[in-house]
Amino acid sequence: GRHTRFAQFNLGVCFQQGAGVPQDSAEAVRWIRLAADQGFAGAQSNLGGWYATGTGVVQDLAEAVRWCRLAAEQGFAVAQFRVGMCYARGTGIAQNDAEAVRWY
Repeated sequence: GRHTRFAQFNLGVCFQQGAGVPQDSAEAVRWIRLAADQGFAGAQSNLGGWYATGTGVVQDLAEAVRWCRLAAEQGFAVAQFRVGMCYARGTGIAQNDAEAVRWY
């Protein structure tokens, strides 16, 4: 349920930051993805950001947009901004000023 997704997300963040556990990007991605696959917007946004930068995953800009958009569609502000930037710059998706404005 909701609490499980939140716990998975938090554990992933702990592994990413090395907070209370050894820093381990692979474990971070594993836990964040579990929460993201269950629709947790914060996890989807983080995963999108990691795909954008290649943090713990192979960089994939289209995958970054996909995950951020899932979070953005739930009203997650950070992800909405990221999706807007992707449309504005044509990063991982076709450049589209009207879509950029809509997501900003």
